Amino acid sequence: MRIASANEAGDPSMKRSDKAGAETTEASIDNTVPDARTIRDFLARARRAGSTMARESDRRAAQRILDYWSAELVTRPGITSADVSPARLAAFASGLETAEPVAVAVDSEPASREIDDPGAVAIAVPESVAVATKDSAVSGDGFASDDELSSDELTERFRIRVAAQARQWKNTGYPGYLLRGEALKEASELPQGPDIAEFVEASAKAETDSQKQRDRSKNILIALFATAALILAATTYFAYLQRNDAFAAQEQALQKANEIRRLNDDLSAALKEATSARDQAVQARDAALDKAKDADKRLAELQATQVILRSAIVLVVEQLKLGNVSLDKLSQDLQQGVLVELAGQVKSGEITLEQLSPPLRTALEPLLGTDIDKQPNVLSGYKVDFIGATIGLPRITGELRSDAVAPPLDYINYSLVMGRSHRMAIYSAVNLDRPQRLPLQVTASRLKPDGRLPVDFQPRPSWYFRADRPWLAARFASASDIAWGPEFAGDSATAALKLAQYASFLPNTMPQPRAFYGGQWLPLESWVRSQHNPLANRVTIFSGPVFRPADQPVDGVPVPYAYWKLAVSSVPAAVKGEISEPEFVVDAFFIPADATGAFDPERYRLPVAELEKRTSLNFGTLIEWTDSVKNPGPNGTAADALAGRVKLLDSADGASDALRGGLIAVLGNPDLPVPERRKIVAALVKMAGLQSMTGLTPAGRRNVLEALLGVPADLWSRPDWLPVFAAARRAVADLDTSAADGQAIIGDQDRAALNTLKDRLHIQQRPQTAYVQFAGMTREDAQALSAKMRALGWGIPTPGEERVAAAAGKNEVRYKPDNDADRSAAELLAADLTAAGQPVTARAVPVIGANTLEIWISI
Repeated sequence: MRIASANEAGDPSMKRSDKAGAETTEASIDNTVPDARTIRDFLARARRAGSTMARESDRRAAQRILDYWSAELVTRPGITSADVSPARLAAFASGLETAEPVAVAVDSEPASREIDDPGAVAIAVPESVAVATKDSAVSGDGFASDDELSSDELTERFRIRVAAQARQWKNTGYPGYLLRGEALKEASELPQGPDIAEFVEASAKAETDSQKQRDRSKNILIALFATAALILAATTYFAYLQRNDAFAAQEQALQKANEIRRLNDDLSAALKEATSARDQAVQARDAALDKAKDADKRLAELQATQVILRSAIVLVVEQLKLGNVSLDKLSQDLQQGVLVELAGQVKSGEITLEQLSPPLRTALEPLLGTDIDKQPNVLSGYKVDFIGATIGLPRITGELRSDAVAPPLDYINYSLVMGRSHRMAIYSAVNLDRPQRLPLQVTASRLKPDGRLPVDFQPRPSWYFRADRPWLAARFASASDIAWGPEFAGDSATAALKLAQYASFLPNTMPQPRAFYGGQWLPLESWVRSQHNPLANRVTIFSGPVFRPADQPVDGVPVPYAYWKLAVSSVPAAVKGEISEPEFVVDAFFIPADATGAFDPERYRLPVAELEKRTSLNFGTLIEWTDSVKNPGPNGTAADALAGRVKLLDSADGASDALRGGLIAVLGNPDLPVPERRKIVAALVKMAGLQSMTGLTPAGRRNVLEALLGVPADLWSRPDWLPVFAAARRAVADLDTSAADGQAIIGDQDRAALNTLKDRLHIQQRPQTAYVQFAGMTREDAQALSAKMRALGWGIPTPGEERVAAAAGKNEVRYKPDNDADRSAAELLAADLTAAGQPVTARAVPVIGANTLEIWISI
C-alpha cells in the first residue's frame, strides 16, 4: 500500500526505498510496484483466506484490503472484464481442516485502522490452503455477488473505491479520474475525509466546467445551426428567386422563341413575297428590256426602211415630174408617201405647183391646206414635271447669262433658249414620250423663221442652202423625239407634214459638219431615244452647242467646236419597289465637232459637273445629285459638298442668306434622294449642338435654326432618320436647357424658332413611365443621364435610378411586346440615349407592363 501510495507517476521502475523510508528493507518486502497479474494473484489468495476467518472484525479488515486492491486492479493496464467486479472475502468454513497452520503476520497497528492509513497490513496465505465454499455463498468464479452484501458494505466498498480513485487523481493529476454524473452525486453523499472531499470538489468543479463547456458548445452549435439555417434559408430563397427568374427567363425565352418563330415565319413569307415580287420585277424588267430592244430593233429597221423608202419616193417623184409614171399606177401606200414628199417640196420651195401635172396638183390640194401652216393656239413647250419630278430649264451662268434671250421659245413638246451673239439656241429642252411616239414619215420642209423672235437673233437660211457650204441644218429637237401627242392625231400623211413644219423652224437648227451629223449626232440621238434607261417611258433631253471665245465664224457661219446632249429619266416604281422615293438616271455626253469614227457612248460620256463647267449651265440639284452619286467629285457627292458648306451659315459677307435659302430649297425638294438630303440635315444638326452654337454669331445661330425649320416633317418621321432625329432632339433640348439656365446662347429673337423646333421634334411629355437600372457607373452619372432624358419629355421618376447588379453588361430599353405605342417609344428612347452618349437598343420583354419602359444601362 505504501508503494502504491507513493507512486505518483505510476512508474513500474519506482522502488519502495524511494518513498517509503529507510526502515523498510528490500529483504523484508518486494519494492516493485505490483502489476495487474500480481494484484490478481494476491486477491485470489486473500479471498480464499476468508474461509479461515471467523471473527467479524478480522473479516471486515480483510475485506477492506480486498476492496482496496480491487480498486487498484482496475487502474492497471491489461485488466479483463472479470477484474471490474470487486473481490468478496470467502465465507468462514467452521469445519475446515488445514494441512498446516496458517501464518498471519500483521503490523503492530490495530486491525480497525483506516485502510487509507499510511500503514499497511500484510497477510500471507499459503498456497496449500484448501478453500471450501458453503452452499452458494461463493460463485463459481470465486467472486461474491453484490446481492450478498449489505448496504453498509456496499457503501463502504464504494467509499474505498472513491478514495483509491482520489489517490490516483491526486498522484497523477489526470482529469480522467474525476467523477461524473451519478457517481459524483453518490460520492458527494459519502463520509468524506480530506482527500475525498478535495476529489469530490474537483470533480464537481470539472462537472460544472464541463457543463458550461457543453452549454457553450451547445450554444455554439445552436448558433452554427441557426447560421446554417439562415444560410440555408437565404440559399433556398435565392434559389427560389433564381428558379423564378429561370422560369421567367424560360417563359421569356419561349415567348421570344415564339416571337422569333413568328417573325421568321413573317420574314419567310415577306422574303417569299419579296422574292416573288423581285422575280416579277425582274421578269417585268427583262420583258421591258426585251420590249425596248425589240422596239429599238424595229425602230432601226423602220428608220432604215424609211431611208430606203424616201430614196424610192424621191425617185418616183422625179419620174412623176417627168411624166414617166402615172400616180394611179402606184399602190395606195406609195401614193400617200409620194404626195407627202411632193407637199413637203412645195412647201419648202424646191418646186412649184405649176411645175406639176394637173392630176398631181389636184391630189396635193388636201395636203396643202392652210391649216398645216397655221400654228396651234397653245404651244405646250417643255414641261418641267414631265418625268414625275421637277426638272427646270437649265440656269445660264457666267458671261453667257447676259447673252440669253428671254423668254424661251415654246413649241410642240420642246422649248428653245436663244443666244444673241451666235444667232443660235444656247440649248433645247425636249420631252420624249416613248410609248406615244409615232413613226411618221420624214419629209422635206422649208426652214422658216419664227415670227416671235427678231430675225437678227435667228440662224440665217444661207448657212445651209449654198452648195459650197459643208454644213447641214441639224435639229436641236429631233422630229422623231417630238412626234407624239394630240397634235399628231389623225391621218399619218397630215401628221407627217405637221411634224415637218413644227421641226423646221430656223431657231431649231444649228450647223454641223456633214460627216459629224451622220457619224456622231444621229447615232447619239438614236442611242438616247432607245438605250438611255430603257425601262423609262418618259425622258427629258437637253441639247446644245459649245463655243469658245477664240472661235471665229467659218465663211460667215458660227460653227460650234463641240456639241452636247443630256438625258434624264426616272426608274419605274414596279422595278424599284418604292413609289414614295423616286430614283433617276442621268446620261451626259460631250462630242467635239471634229470627232471621227463610229459613235461610242462611253467615249464621250462625262459627269454632269464637268458638263456644267464646259457649257456654263446649271442643270439643277436633282440632276447634279443624281449624277454625283455615280460620279462623286473630290468632295464627295453634291450633298457632301453642300453639307460641307453648312459652316458658311455664320459668314458675314451676306452669302449666308443665299446659302440658307438654298439649303431650305434643297431640303424641301421631294425629288432629291432622301439619303443625300439626310447628309445635309446631319451637318445642320451637328452645327446646332450646344458647343458649336456657343461659338456662332447671333446671325449664324438664327440661320442654323431657320435651316432646320426647312426640314419637311415627313423626313423627321422616317424610321431610317431616327438617329439624326434623336440627335436633333438632343441639340434643341440642350439649347432650351441652356436658355432656361440663363445662358446667353439663345436670344429672344430665336425663342420662337426654338419652340417651333421643339414641337416638330416632339419634345413633349410622354405617356410612358421609364425606370432606370444601372451598373458600373456612379449614381451621379446615372442621374445626369436621367436629367437629359427628362429634358426630352421622358417620364423618369425622381429619384428613379436603381443600382442593380443584373444590369452589368446590358444596354437596352425594355418594353411590352405587341404594343406598338410602347415599341415606338422604346425605339425613340433608345435613340435619345444613344444621342446622349449611351448607346442602347430596344428589346421586347414579356414581363414589362403597358405604358412602362425600363432602361438597363452599364459602362
